[in-house]
Amino acid sequence: MLAAALSSAASGVVLLPDSIEYLHDFLHAYEAWILGFSAALVLAGGWMEVQQRRNGRHAGFPWLFTLSVGCFLLNVAIVLAHRAI
Repeated sequence: MLAAALSSAASGVVLLPDSIEYLHDFLHAYEAWILGFSAALVLAGGWMEVQQRRNGRHAGFPWLFTLSVGCFLLNVAIVLAHRAI
């Protein structure tokens, strides 16, 4: 049983780079669409944040929205850096 388990683990390790390469190629093919959709979600979140604050609900600093903007900017930076390489 140990040999079968190790054999299965070894084949998984061998197949993992192929799976990651497929995902990598897929993301490259649609990176502009993914960034556009992500930007739309950040804009929608910003609009909802403004609407909530206009209605008198001041809940403090918008940490979650700030995190979403930061993640979006990081994604843009990664795509731009990856294209430059």
